[in-house]
Amino acid sequence: MATVPVSAADIAKLSTAYGARPSAWGVQLSPDGNKIVYFTPVGARGTAAVVADVATGETKVLVSNPDNKFEAQWCQWKSQQRIICNFYAIRMIEGIRNGFSRLLSLAADGSSTVELGGRIDPRAVEVATSSGRIIDWMPDDPKHVIMSVYVAEKETVGSLIGSTKGMSAKLVEVDTNRQSNIEMPNPANQSFGSDNHGNVRFKTVGSLDSDGYTRDSSTLLIRAKGSKEWKRLGASKFSGRRPLEFAGFDESGDNVFVLRDTDGRIALYKYATDGSDRTELTFAHPAVDVDGLLRIGKYSRPVGATYATDFDHVSFFDTVLDKRSRALSNALPGKPPVTITDESWDGVRNLIFAGGFNDPGSYYRFDTATKQLSALLALRPDLAEFKTAEQTDVTYPAADGTPIPAYLTMPAGGVSKNLPVIIMPHGGPSARDTHGFDWLSQYFAQLGYVVLQPNYRGSAGYGVEWYKKNGFVSWKTAIADINDGARWLVARGIADPKKVAIFGWSYGGYAALQANVLDPTLYKAAVAVAPVTDLRLLKDNAVNYTNYQLIVNEIGDGPHISEGSPARNAAKIMVPVLIFQGDQDLNVDPKQAKAMDSALNSAGKVHKLVMYPGLDHQLDDSIVRADMLRQSAEWLAAALAK
Repeated sequence: MATVPVSAADIAKLSTAYGARPSAWGVQLSPDGNKIVYFTPVGARGTAAVVADVATGETKVLVSNPDNKFEAQWCQWKSQQRIICNFYAIRMIEGIRNGFSRLLSLAADGSSTVELGGRIDPRAVEVATSSGRIIDWMPDDPKHVIMSVYVAEKETVGSLIGSTKGMSAKLVEVDTNRQSNIEMPNPANQSFGSDNHGNVRFKTVGSLDSDGYTRDSSTLLIRAKGSKEWKRLGASKFSGRRPLEFAGFDESGDNVFVLRDTDGRIALYKYATDGSDRTELTFAHPAVDVDGLLRIGKYSRPVGATYATDFDHVSFFDTVLDKRSRALSNALPGKPPVTITDESWDGVRNLIFAGGFNDPGSYYRFDTATKQLSALLALRPDLAEFKTAEQTDVTYPAADGTPIPAYLTMPAGGVSKNLPVIIMPHGGPSARDTHGFDWLSQYFAQLGYVVLQPNYRGSAGYGVEWYKKNGFVSWKTAIADINDGARWLVARGIADPKKVAIFGWSYGGYAALQANVLDPTLYKAAVAVAPVTDLRLLKDNAVNYTNYQLIVNEIGDGPHISEGSPARNAAKIMVPVLIFQGDQDLNVDPKQAKAMDSALNSAGKVHKLVMYPGLDHQLDDSIVRADMLRQSAEWLAAALAK
């Protein structure tokens, strides 16, 4: 029987390697295709935005954040001379934890920085927590962008519900932040969109209820070319699966793309903007939902529909790009899946990402004129010394016979029977796993575990019937599917029934706990990272936010509130439980982990809560992630050794 390594040195080395953040991410190609901008770590949790010359390798740090005072989310070239980046920070104001995002316009040579959009005082709690969003990059005008910006009427303290003039669309000068209105602010405005040629031609409108909460409905409006008249495109909602979602204009501007729920699955359509109601199906997949559009280049031109089966896919509208992506995949060692993520403004150079389950991925530049493929950045070069564990896609039967898709990662070594196993449900629940590199499953496979990642019912991407009412309301189905995966591994002889554990993050953490409520004797240990533990608390914690009613609609009312809350059923849990969370988590309130800790204490259960100061939901800190991995490995090894 294979066992997990007990060497502290082995665990420490692997934890440090797999806990380290990627060495590069967020890569974008410059308009001329000769430079890139990307993020790279600074220390354990800091980040720097860097510009690099592809030919010379020369780099220039634009912004460095060694103290993690803000999180860098994305950067994009506005012109060859200017880059705009989005940064995010968390503040606790009047007892309410809130996120603030800012847009900075940076000279590509590092000589100047200008904050764009509305200025929000982080010392005050207001409705608007963002300086704005760019809705048109206006590449033919190097001086301006169009932004949607909230205009606040007054500041309010003690709540995130307050009075506001509403959303506006503004022409913003990127060198000075001088602004002029294109669309006046209105409380009903929820978002704007443009045709990528300087014309605001889409918006959503909605309303607040009498208590100041956002109603779970919106109306989508469009304009024909050259018109100022708004015409109704359709209606949608915010919670659950949206029946209609705007995906942007086509290159001509005569049509808009929308994602629409049709026959239980989301498909991509074109709608004419001229009022003719002409509709055309662009792409639908018979088994899965369409996720969206891939847009690249100067005018963010739509080049393909994105969707996921076992892998992430692009169904290209552009046959040249389709042929190119296939040829590049065949040309690279190991033939990894290739994605064309960007192109220079003249279309001559492409930014390429290539990676798979056995390769964390690398970025390349492909020159279509010279046919030269240049390596740019590897995401996790430090993992090259470790032999990647094999991942395969499998299906197993649920108790009612439904085939459940999953990904099975087997440890290296050739042994395939009577192994220690970790069931690893994904987060969300409105999400899904795909076939590809996963640092968590690869880490545990290095320790000798088999890892099963199920796309249980309640997962997104498989249509409305699979989604059910979401993984909280329909928790019995979702959790039963997850537990049936563990039973399947035992029945096939892959799993040692005395060495089965469960590990999950976010909703996966909820599932790791609730799985032991539903089947108290199936597992021998549980690790939950940033878990939801009490559905009533989940609703109550949203009361100070404008999306409170949306959360209420999503979670609902009924017996599942109590039955589906692990913190309310701690007495049923029979295994040692390890919980991690950051104390600045905005996705899942830290009160959730503390509630579980208290409930397990009261029930006299073996458990441990580790709260990391200053960190959000992703625990985006290499030292902390290594510590989380190390403690998890030691906790599981101790529990499974009994």
